[in-house]
Amino acid sequence: MELIFDLAEEFDVNVDFHLDFDLDPAQSGIPKIAEQTRLRNYQGRVSIGHVNKLSAMPPAQRTQLARLLQEADIALTVLPATDLLLMGQEHTHLIPRGVVNANELRAMGLTTTISSNNILNAFTPYGDASLVRMANMYANIAQLSTDADIRAAYEMITTDAAKLLAKQARLRVGGPATFVLLEASSAVEAIRTIAQPLLGYKLGRPTFTNLKATIYPQS
Repeated sequence: MELIFDLAEEFDVNVDFHLDFDLDPAQSGIPKIAEQTRLRNYQGRVSIGHVNKLSAMPPAQRTQLARLLQEADIALTVLPATDLLLMGQEHTHLIPRGVVNANELRAMGLTTTISSNNILNAFTPYGDASLVRMANMYANIAQLSTDADIRAAYEMITTDAAKLLAKQARLRVGGPATFVLLEASSAVEAIRTIAQPLLGYKLGRPTFTNLKATIYPQS
């Protein structure tokens, strides 16, 4: 862990760890990473992914570690597809999900995001690179139902993700024309329906188009 921070300081880059990739609530790496982040003044420049241990902890223990992350300004990325596939494979019944509830941590002030660890490989043998689909999967796993919770999941693949990458997320006059147009009337509808992406632009240039489905009337 110290070596990774040493390299980050040498090349002045941010740090990302895949951490706590199991369901044993003991011996989390979070305290060590939080300590190194503070010692090296790397607040806001560290992110961690998976962190399945948090999902296996009692609320009090999870809250204690979440506070360490919040105080060190460490972001957390949930990777639902990989975690759901790999966690709990040794169980024969009552198989645990192994995915931490990022909404709970976001409410404590953490920067939380949703992503895909891999696509179509041994760790994640499914996927189409749709973050909307990933947010919908996460919402099901985390048992979200209210509009507020679903909207938070949307923010985790948009504005919160942009914050993690230090990017401008909102469209504004004079800003970069980088966006994806979804077939939905709201953020909540986009996640609930796994809205189809219709077109995308990157820095003012079209990157893809995807024709909207046509429904033919029945005679």
